[in-house]
Amino acid sequence: MPPRDREPSTDDLVRRVLAGETQAYVQIVERHEREVWKVVALMLRDREATASFVQQCFVKAYERLGQYELGRDFSQWCKAIARNLVRNELRRTLRENEQIAEYRDYLLVAHADDDRAEEEERRMQRALAACRESLPEVSLRALTLRYEEALSLDEVAAAIGRTMVATRQLLFRLRLMLRDCVEKQVAE
Repeated sequence: MPPRDREPSTDDLVRRVLAGETQAYVQIVERHEREVWKVVALMLRDREATASFVQQCFVKAYERLGQYELGRDFSQWCKAIARNLVRNELRRTLRENEQIAEYRDYLLVAHADDDRAEEEERRMQRALAACRESLPEVSLRALTLRYEEALSLDEVAAAIGRTMVATRQLLFRLRLMLRDCVEKQVAE
């Protein structure tokens, strides 16, 4: 019987890959893939993600093959690369999830504030409308002309038949009266 060729060691395969025989890396992957798969599968518990990370691990190992110390356990070296890849991804995912949660909370608070502000605005508008209803006709007309139709003080005075000074005083008193009335309405 002729002597059977013994399989090359992983270190021999690494030397061959480093010497330019890249096809030898296929044997390295086939030899160590199962062990790396177990480590990644335990960490992720997702078959598709495990397959992706095992592939990434061997790509990373290939890129760093020059850093591998001959004589060390290649399988352990690859498993360390795999664990680091998975941990980094889990940390990145956790950070992203935290950022998304913070942003979601921010939006909830911001929209809650918007909703509260809108509700407060509606309450103020209802209170102002109720207070305006209690005003005498001439006062309501002066307010409407000045603040809704944006007429000048002279034009408002002419329209309600008063002097400009009297109209200014009337509008000043009306603003104070409406402010107090709205505050009282809102407080109730």
